[in-house]
Amino acid sequence: MIKSSDLIMLYLFGGLMHKAGSRKKKLSSQICWLSLVCVSLLGEVACHAAAQSTQESVSPVYNDWSWFKDTYWVVPEQNISAVAQSATNPSQFNLVRDQTVFHFTDYFNGYFTGVVVAKLSSAESVPGCQYVLGEVTPQGVVHLAMYNVSDGSIINQPMGNMVQVNGQWTMVNTMTAPATGGGSVSHWAYMVLSKPGDPSWNNLPFANESVPAFVANCPAGPMINL
Repeated sequence: MIKSSDLIMLYLFGGLMHKAGSRKKKLSSQICWLSLVCVSLLGEVACHAAAQSTQESVSPVYNDWSWFKDTYWVVPEQNISAVAQSATNPSQFNLVRDQTVFHFTDYFNGYFTGVVVAKLSSAESVPGCQYVLGEVTPQGVVHLAMYNVSDGSIINQPMGNMVQVNGQWTMVNTMTAPATGGGSVSHWAYMVLSKPGDPSWNNLPFANESVPAFVANCPAGPMINL
């Protein structure tokens, strides 16, 4: 038979267990809440750090290739050869020689402008003077658009890459363009820098004249209006 004193002890023990359970639940709830707060704070910190890293790595204006401005690029002797499709016989392809000179006159954020002068050894020819608008990515990928200086129409869109050869930058371009009077001309070359004092500056391969004389009859290259 259960005594009244035993009932009292059971009641008190049950009350203590209930209070302990309540405190345990409350403590667990607080721990969960604190965990959520910590995770949220850590997420915000991580997002902020990632955003800051992105902002630091992506500049609004990059000048990696700003040295393009006021530079001259020419075709070296070993890359003078090109292939022209005959204007009268579509199945006939002839080996020709082609000297092309770029004078880049302006640069902004990976875009550059200038003038292009070309000379071919065959009856097929391209407009001697052209304007150029180019793009160069931070990785050195190049895309060019050549414009007729008279009417502004696009007549050629070469593509290329900046490649270092023996420690010197070269612009490896490849193109196929319609020729004046029909047919086409295809050419690729490791175009190289030419500056006063270089052998090519005073005597261009194939053209046999100086760079200043070669570009003298063409208009000055355009600038980029900001």
